[in-house]
Amino acid sequence: MGLFDEPSISRQWVLRRLQQALTTDLAAGAFQSGLSRSCRHADREMLGGLAHAAGTRAGAVREMITDEGGTPYQSIGLAQACSRIGGVLLGPLAFAWRPGLRLLAEHTLQEYDALVAQVRTAPGISPELAPRAEPLLKSARDGYDALNRQ
Repeated sequence: MGLFDEPSISRQWVLRRLQQALTTDLAAGAFQSGLSRSCRHADREMLGGLAHAAGTRAGAVREMITDEGGTPYQSIGLAQACSRIGGVLLGPLAFAWRPGLRLLAEHTLQEYDALVAQVRTAPGISPELAPRAEPLLKSARDGYDALNRQ
């Protein structure tokens, strides 16, 4: 029997993974929102869509954490504000933010890929968690694909 076969430990790791996904999306959404406010007009719709998708995923993850009996982290507020301000400042400089935004989208995709893999196999969690996480992975993949088409 492995360490992660114990349902209580497995559940803690799933909640931790959910928290990581939540933190990633809250910060990424704020950064994308900031960028969309000051970037060139042609990029606004795409960035606004990415920010909206991150916010939607964050809301779903927050709900999943609560449904599993956890409490979402509350300490992201300052990081969100800094991310948004950073986005506003970098918005006019597409050469500076495009590579970073692609890396952020890749990181977000990896977070959701790991989350889905974990919730599919983890004992001690709700069986409805995996079907709820899979659309979030698709959303992250869509955002990643959208940035790589640019």
